[in-house]
Amino acid sequence: MRERNVQIAFRKGEHVFQQGQVADRMFMIQRGGVKVCAAYEKGRGRILRLAGPGEVVGHRALGEHLVYTATVTALMDTVVNTIPMSLFTSVLKANNAFCYHFLLFFADELRAFDQEMRDHLEMPVLQRVAKALKLNQEAFGWDAADPKCLAFTLSRTDIAQMVDTSYESVIRALAELQRLKVIGLVGKQVRILKHRELERLASHFR
Repeated sequence: MRERNVQIAFRKGEHVFQQGQVADRMFMIQRGGVKVCAAYEKGRGRILRLAGPGEVVGHRALGEHLVYTATVTALMDTVVNTIPMSLFTSVLKANNAFCYHFLLFFADELRAFDQEMRDHLEMPVLQRVAKALKLNQEAFGWDAADPKCLAFTLSRTDIAQMVDTSYESVIRALAELQRLKVIGLVGKQVRILKHRELERLASHFR
């Protein structure tokens, strides 16, 4: 069983895997979406990444010691295909082209993470919240019935954890974006009214 790809379903709020666990599998999301969260000092955590259909999680555990470096939690009902780590590493060793493309994927991800760290240090909260909404849309897309509405909207608490600020600061930033008519708030949902303006706000270079 460990050498086969197996499909597993997770309900909203369930962990796909947790930080510190032995990494015996990688996961490709078939349907749904997850958040990747790392815990730091004094129990604090931060959402490092959102992942939707077609994306892989668990690959950062590759190395001499196979241990997951973050906790992955389903944001909605989610179905994943599991890839045994032993099978994946065997393919890496045997297929040079696959190994090269995986290396490029890793490099792109690290470059994006470096940019995220710089943005975190230099962007004010309003811009960081705008960037979180942009990443939210890129990960999960638009509502099929309303092309301006996010298909899935992160909770205010998750946005706060993603941009490393307080819940109250997120509420104020969303209210300001609504005042600027960049977004519209419909209950817990977010509609993007000015997509280009949101992208401008989310960019480090404005």
